[in-house]
Amino acid sequence: MSDAPAASAAPQRGRRTRERAGAFLRATGRYAMTHPVSMAFVVSVVSAAALTGTLWGEDASVWGAGPLATFGAGRWWTLVTALVIPDSPVDAVVSVTLGVTVLAYAERLLGSRRAAVLLGALGLAGLLTGIGLHAAAWAVTDLRPVVAAEVPVLDPTTSIAGVVLAATAFAPTLWRRRVRLVGFATLALFALYAGDADSWYRLSAAVIGLVVGEMLARGRERRAWHRSSTRETRTLLALVVAVVGSGPLVALISGGGRGPLSLVVDAYTQYDDELLARCGRVSSSVCDEQLALLMTRGLGPALLAVTPLVLMLVAAWGLRLGRRAALVLAVLTLVASAVIPVVSLLDGRLRIDPWVDGSGAEYILWAVATVVIPVTLAIVLVLARDRFPIRATRGAARTVAAVIGAAFLACATTLFVIEALGRRSFDRDPSVLDLALLTLRRFLPPAYTNPVGAATFPHHGPALFAYQWVGVLFWAIAIAALLWMFRRTQRPDPGDARLYRELLLRGGDTLGFLGTWAGNRHWYSDDRACAVAYRLVGEVALAVADPLAPEGRRPETLRAFSDFCVEHGWMPAFYSVHDDTAADLEALGWRNVPVGVETVMDLPGLTFAGKAWQKVRQPLTRAEREGYTAVWTRWHELTVAQASQVVAIDEEWVADRALPEMGFTLGSLEELRDRDVRLLLAVGPEGRIEAVTSWMPSWTDGAVTGWTLDFMRRRTDGPNGMMEFLIAKAALQLQAEGAVVLSLSGAPLAEAPDAPIDGDPAPLRALLRWLAEVLEPAYGFASLFRFKGKFRPRYRALTLAYRDPLHLPAIGAAVGRAYVPDASRREIVALARTAWEGRR
Repeated sequence: MSDAPAASAAPQRGRRTRERAGAFLRATGRYAMTHPVSMAFVVSVVSAAALTGTLWGEDASVWGAGPLATFGAGRWWTLVTALVIPDSPVDAVVSVTLGVTVLAYAERLLGSRRAAVLLGALGLAGLLTGIGLHAAAWAVTDLRPVVAAEVPVLDPTTSIAGVVLAATAFAPTLWRRRVRLVGFATLALFALYAGDADSWYRLSAAVIGLVVGEMLARGRERRAWHRSSTRETRTLLALVVAVVGSGPLVALISGGGRGPLSLVVDAYTQYDDELLARCGRVSSSVCDEQLALLMTRGLGPALLAVTPLVLMLVAAWGLRLGRRAALVLAVLTLVASAVIPVVSLLDGRLRIDPWVDGSGAEYILWAVATVVIPVTLAIVLVLARDRFPIRATRGAARTVAAVIGAAFLACATTLFVIEALGRRSFDRDPSVLDLALLTLRRFLPPAYTNPVGAATFPHHGPALFAYQWVGVLFWAIAIAALLWMFRRTQRPDPGDARLYRELLLRGGDTLGFLGTWAGNRHWYSDDRACAVAYRLVGEVALAVADPLAPEGRRPETLRAFSDFCVEHGWMPAFYSVHDDTAADLEALGWRNVPVGVETVMDLPGLTFAGKAWQKVRQPLTRAEREGYTAVWTRWHELTVAQASQVVAIDEEWVADRALPEMGFTLGSLEELRDRDVRLLLAVGPEGRIEAVTSWMPSWTDGAVTGWTLDFMRRRTDGPNGMMEFLIAKAALQLQAEGAVVLSLSGAPLAEAPDAPIDGDPAPLRALLRWLAEVLEPAYGFASLFRFKGKFRPRYRALTLAYRDPLHLPAIGAAVGRAYVPDASRREIVALARTAWEGRR
C-alpha cells in the first residue's frame, strides 16, 4: 500500500518537469522570434568560438584585427572575424550574455532591420577608428598605453557597444541617461585603467554609435539630460564613486594596466622581485627597502593595500541610501587618496618609472589619476551634500566613534607589545621610536608609508604575523562599524507622529493625511486633543491642511497655534485649508487668498451611466476588453519585480522634466511606503505595470470613510486612458467597501469653473494667477485640473490664510521653497525659460 503513492507521484513529477521544459522552450522560442538579430549574433559568436577553438582556450589571434595584423600583414578579413570571434571562453560568455540582454533591448528600440545594419556598420567603424587612432598614437609617441599595438583584437562586444549606445537615442529619458552613464563609465574605466586595445576599440564604437543614434532620432520630441530625482541623483553619484574606486582594481586584474591612468596602481604594485634581483648591484640600503616591502606581500598586506578602494565601495553603498556618514567617508577617503601619494612622492617613498625619458607626460597622467579625479569628485559630493540628509543617530555615532577608537588603540597597543617582545625576529635591534613609527605605518597602504633606505621589520614568528595582519583587523572592524551605522538613522519622534495618527482616526478631512508626511512637525494642545501639522521653512510656519480638533474647538486650536508660533518668532500661515477653517481664521482677523481647488466625488449612488460619463466609461470599457486589470495592493506587499517597475515608472516621469520634482502637498515615491496608503496598479495582460496611483485614507470615529488620490504615474509608452481606468475602478471598488467620499486631491493654483474672473483684487491673488499661467507649461496644473473635471466632481476651494500682509513676501517664498526645496539657480532659470517659451 505504501508504494502506491510513490508510484503515482513519479509520473506527476515527470509530467511537471516536461511541462516546465516545454514552457521554457516556448518562451525561448518567442524571445528568439522577437529578437532575431540578437539571437543570430549569439549563434554566430558561439559557432565562431567553437570552430576556432577559443571556446576552450585555444589561441586564434590570427583572426584578430590591429594596425599590423589588418594592414601590415594584409589580412583585411580580420575586420569581420574580429567582430564575431571571442578571444577566450570568458569573452564568449560575456558576449553571449550581452547579446541576449542589452543587445536584445537595443533591437526592440531600433527595430530588427536597423539593428542588423548598425551591428555591422558600427562594429566596422569602431574597429577602423580604433585601429587608426592606435596606429597614429603608436607612430607619434612611445607612451605605455600603446605598447599593445601588435596584439590583435578579437572582441564581439565592440559591435554591441556601438548598437546599444545608438539605441539609447530612442530609449525613454530615464533609461537613456542610465545606459549612457553606466555604459560610458564602464567603457572609460577599462580604457583609462586597463588600457588594452579592445577597450579603446569598444569606446570608439560607442562614441560613433552615440552620434549615429542622435542623427537617427533627429526630430523626435524628447529630452536627453534632465533633472534626476533625489533617489536617482544618489544612485548616479554612488555609481561614479564606485567606478573611481574600482579603477585601480581593474588595472590590477588586467595585469597592472597600460591605460593612461593606470599609474595610480603603482601605489599597490611598485615593488617586485625584479627590483629585488638588483640587490647585488646596488647599495645595501636599497636591498633592505625591497626586503621590507616584500614582507608586505601576501593576503593580509594585499587586503591592507586595497583598503582605500574598499572604503570607496562602502561609501558608494551608503551614498545610494542617502547617508550623510557615507558622504563624509567618501570625501575623506578621496582627499586622503589624493594627499598621501603626493606626500609620498615628494619625500621619496613613492617613485614613478618614466615611460619616456624626460617627457614628463607620465607625471601629468599620474597627477590626473591620483589627484585631480578624486579631488574633483570630492568637490562634487560636497556641493551635492543636500541630497544626503539622512544622519545617524547620536547614539550610533558615539558608539561607532568609540568602537573605532578602541579598536585602533587595542590593535596599535597589541602590535607594539608583540613587536617589542619579538625583537629577536628583527634584523637589528629596533628602538622605541622605530617600533612606534612601524606601528603607525601598519594602518596605511604599505607602498605609501614604508621608509626609504634601511628599514626595520620582523622576518618571522608572531611579530611578522602581527606586522602583516593588524592593520587588516583594524580596518575590518572600522568598516563593519560604518556599515552598522548606516542602518541606524535619525527618525522623527515615533510618539509624536503616533499621536497625530491617533487623532486622525478620530476624524479628519480629506487632506488631513498630508500631516503624516516626512518633513512635517506637529503642535499639540495642552490636553493633547488638538493638533496642527506644520512645516517650518525659514521663519515661516506653514500649517498643512485643516487642524485636527474636536467639535467646537477649532477656533481655540487656531488661536493657540498662532500664539505658539509668535512665541518662537515664526510667522504662521495656514496652507490649503477649506472654507470652514478659513471662516474661523477670518473671524480671528486673518486674511486669506485662494491657492487651489480640491475635486471631490461623492460615492453614494455613483454610477457611470449616461452620456455625461462617456469620457470615463469608454476608457474603462476599452481597458477591460483589452485585458487590463486594476490590482489593489500596498507597498510592502509588492514583489521585487513590481516594486522595480513602480520605481522605474516614477524615475522616468521625473527624468522627463527639466524642472525640480515638487513636494510639500504633492506626494512622491517615499509617501507610497506608508502602510496605511493603498496602491492601485493598472496591470497589462502580460503582467507589466502600466500605471500607478496611491490613495490616502480619511477616518470618521475610527472607520475609513474616504480616500484621497495622491500619486499618479503612468508609462510614457503605455496605452492611453490608464488613469481614467484606475480612477473609475477605484470609485466603484471603494463605493462597494462603504466609503462615502473620494477626493481627487487638490490642484495647486487652479480655480473652480464657477470662480469669478476678476476675483479678489489683492496683489497676492493677482500674483498667484500670473504664477499659475507661468508654471502651466512646466507642471501642467491646469491641464491636470481639467482632466479631473471628467469625473464631474464637487469643487472645494483651498485657501492660504495669513495674519499680516507684510508677511506675504516671506510666506510666498516659503511656499515656493516648500514645494521645490532642492531647486538650484540653474533649475530656476530653466523654469523661467520653460514658462517664457510656453507663453510665446
